Amino acid sequence: MAHITLYFLAVFSLSTAPNWAKLSAMPAEIMGFWRLFFAFVILALFVVIKKQKFTALKDKNIKWAITSAFFFFLHLWSYKYAAKNTLVANMMILFASNPIWASLGGYLFFKEKLSLRTVGSYLIALAGIILLFSDSFTVSNEQNFGNMIALCSAFFYAAYMLTSKQARQTMNNTNYACVQYSVTAVCFLILSLITQSNFINYGTISWLALAGVVLISTLIGHLSFTYLVKHMNISLMTCGKLIEPVIASVIAYLVFSEKIGQNAALSFSLIAFSVANLFWPQIKAHIKASFI
Repeated sequence: MAHITLYFLAVFSLSTAPNWAKLSAMPAEIMGFWRLFFAFVILALFVVIKKQKFTALKDKNIKWAITSAFFFFLHLWSYKYAAKNTLVANMMILFASNPIWASLGGYLFFKEKLSLRTVGSYLIALAGIILLFSDSFTVSNEQNFGNMIALCSAFFYAAYMLTSKQARQTMNNTNYACVQYSVTAVCFLILSLITQSNFINYGTISWLALAGVVLISTLIGHLSFTYLVKHMNISLMTCGKLIEPVIASVIAYLVFSEKIGQNAALSFSLIAFSVANLFWPQIKAHIKASFI
């Protein structure tokens, strides 16, 4: 039950990322660089203070950790690029395909079985996401490239999850996260230098938003997720993550007064039901054990 609790904390933390990005005036590559740079510095200080050994470079799965970090970079960059080059509705619906790629990879590489409960939960959640964004979903030639990048982002996210699971077979979470954050920060730094973006001159709100995305979305959200990939089924984790648009939409409504579509209540209900159905066996087992 502790893993499920941590999982939902991670999902909530990750759901705040779009709203932190909305608050910030930083370009995606600059926010990405500072986000991963500061996350790495904080984690490295933790390693030094706790006198932990950094053994990642000697780990046999170091190549998987570096590969995972590169896929993480590609996911973050393509997600932001798609958001600017297609409708948010298109992006969210197309990105929701990521559990398909993750489940396929989990089956091929880790022999994880795809249960009927997981398939059913995914289909219900996908229906809810489509319903949530159906009012603004459109198909046009101008958005085709952005739509394709959104699909690529879903694939990159699944690849990131699968390679991180492989890396975490032997590497502890702190060592893995240090590699992930440093490599991803370097990738964003190179991109920022290529685009000649401004690194420093931003307002207070932008830096506060950066602090939020570092401390909440990255150090609580992503760090928890990389810990859990060693202990939970990939298909279950990626499918349950589909509740993120609901949480992000509610936060945007409360903070920015963003309009929520007329189908929101039914959509939220479908997605919430799908996630509850997904985790019900574990929750039921915990409740049963509590009364024995």
